[in-house]
Amino acid sequence: MTPNHRCTWPALLCLLALTGCANFAAHPPTPARKLDFSGLREPPPGEHFYVIVFGAESTPKLPRWTHSWGVFIHTAEQGPGRPPAIETHTISWMPATLEIRPWCFHIEPPVNLNLHETLQYVLGMGERVAQWGPYECRPELYYRAVAQKQFLESGRIGYQCVDTVGEAGWLGNGSDCIHAITDMDPLYSRSRYRLIRYGMAASRFIARELQRRDMLLHPDQTQDWLNAYLGLDAYPIIHRG
Repeated sequence: MTPNHRCTWPALLCLLALTGCANFAAHPPTPARKLDFSGLREPPPGEHFYVIVFGAESTPKLPRWTHSWGVFIHTAEQGPGRPPAIETHTISWMPATLEIRPWCFHIEPPVNLNLHETLQYVLGMGERVAQWGPYECRPELYYRAVAQKQFLESGRIGYQCVDTVGEAGWLGNGSDCIHAITDMDPLYSRSRYRLIRYGMAASRFIARELQRRDMLLHPDQTQDWLNAYLGLDAYPIIHRG
């Protein structure tokens, strides 16, 4: 089967994906879901953890020009008169070609972009960008994200835009940008994050789920000082609550 034919499956697959195939899709074996944080609900003294959820989409919204990604931040106080040590990790899962193909049902070589690479790409494609946060979060969320990022970058899985059918759905060896973040969730399967949500809608849902599940310490407060530190003030970003 040629590559072109491999990426043009019958429309029936799309209907199946939208009507429940996620319930039966294989899940990538990420260790992030199995980590035990029963003794680390609160940040240690002098440490703080933050999350920012981003979404981007074209106008009108088309699946091949949408994206969801997240940034996870850890700060540690360094003593009087010294700035805190800050460590950031981005999960921004894309095909290595940066060409999103919704009708391709085989995995592709992936890339995990950093924050500024992602912003420059989506804005260069004419997409609007929205941001939820920065919110202070529980240590559990940060450490799951670090483990998930390491898993994604290990070379064990690829990218597939619709990952609940086709090769990724059968073998659990691929992920889209949304599930690259949510797969670290120990409570829910991929069916929780339906394919009808993508772009900003998916990112908004992720942020709401974090609040609903008590992963955000102060969901009514954003830590806006981090925007300047991360250089986000240089971009035309819509701030959402």
